Amino acid sequence: MLEAGTHPLHGRSEEVSTLCHAIRSAHQAGSLRVSLEGGPGTGKSRLLAEAAALAESAGATVLRGLHEDPVTYDGTVVVLLDDIHCSDETDVKALSRVRLKAAGLPIVWCTSRRWGRPNSPLDIALGSLAEPHRAFRLRPLDERAAQRMAHDILGAEPEGELARAVSSVSGHPQALRILLEGFMDEGRVEIGTRARLTGAGLPEKFTALVRRYLQDCSPSCTHLLLVASVLGTHLIFGELTDVLGLKPSQLLPDLQEAVFSGLLSRDRDDVRFSNTLFRQVILDSMPASAQAAIRRQADEYRARQFGASLEGAGRDTGPDRPAPPAGGRAIRPEPYASTAGLVPRGFPGEPETADREVRRDPADGAGAAPPIPGWDHLTEKQVLIARLTVQGLTNKEIAGRLYLSPHTVNYHLRKIFQALSIRSRTDLVRLTHSAARERAGAGGTGWPGETRVPF
Repeated sequence: MLEAGTHPLHGRSEEVSTLCHAIRSAHQAGSLRVSLEGGPGTGKSRLLAEAAALAESAGATVLRGLHEDPVTYDGTVVVLLDDIHCSDETDVKALSRVRLKAAGLPIVWCTSRRWGRPNSPLDIALGSLAEPHRAFRLRPLDERAAQRMAHDILGAEPEGELARAVSSVSGHPQALRILLEGFMDEGRVEIGTRARLTGAGLPEKFTALVRRYLQDCSPSCTHLLLVASVLGTHLIFGELTDVLGLKPSQLLPDLQEAVFSGLLSRDRDDVRFSNTLFRQVILDSMPASAQAAIRRQADEYRARQFGASLEGAGRDTGPDRPAPPAGGRAIRPEPYASTAGLVPRGFPGEPETADREVRRDPADGAGAAPPIPGWDHLTEKQVLIARLTVQGLTNKEIAGRLYLSPHTVNYHLRKIFQALSIRSRTDLVRLTHSAARERAGAGGTGWPGETRVPF
């Protein structure tokens, strides 16, 4: 059922503007179609409800589905079709009846569908229409829109741990609403001039939402997500195929399904969990013994992949090839998650986390030198690429090691240089050498920034 929300719609101004213009100008411009596509919980139905409110205020005839049969069709006709990927042949016949009854009148078709689902008969029928078509892919809300949405739900501006919790859902509208409603339902939000969180842990309402997302996935996709949640926020393709015992080509359908489900997101070759809280819920659904077994298997892969490069670095040191980290520890793409679960950094009584999960190194003392400025802004994958670069590997060698393209490695290197305010690989080597010497002088061990992103 399409219902307009009680709070303002944030972060969708372009989509609302297009819907408003289409409805109000249809009597002049003629029929057209506006389609919305996105993952679960991205606000597709809410936008259609907004379109219904706009249409009614403009005096248009509103059909909430193809099987409504108003007595008369008057002026502009606005047809709202939600989840058209679930339609069948009966809907196609109903589409023909609506077009026949509204002959001569402008029709605005407003549709929504789940991203990545196969085309349905209604998709195909609508695609064959001659009307102009404007399509939108609904992305996560930006930080400003997410904070405004949180203010509307809470009735006050969130601060501290609660503000970080808002950021931790990475702009997912439904997840944000359920998270905040869950906190309030459980009496864990104190509201005054600002709203603050008074208890640790995720609300059951939010946990149930993520589990529903997971249940909608196929068994093989669910298996992939469970294993990936143990290995880290960012997926290392070679590691995942090794642990799952699959060929790379066998992994692709499930990986694509996981992205379409909204539980994973993709930016170029970087595939990761859409937010740390999704990963936490999935991880917590696994027995500790299963997590430990997966970690042992991943450690074997990581030792094979990265142990050799450390040994090579130790044999050949110099200006462009530094010594390995103290203790000769093998490089790991990302620290494992705690079985206690991950929460936004600063939640009371919980381990420190953010988008990059951390694990404290026992060797790090209070007197250790601070990390390189900008180092903590790097993702785990960028940290790994930086370290392999300092060890003297070429872009092609790093690409082969991490199952990336050389172009992607080059892209990440540019991001690394920008974050560290340097210009070249040589600058990177000098910077890490200098930080390592300062760290050693301060009684620390290993690479700069190891307290932030240990390997």
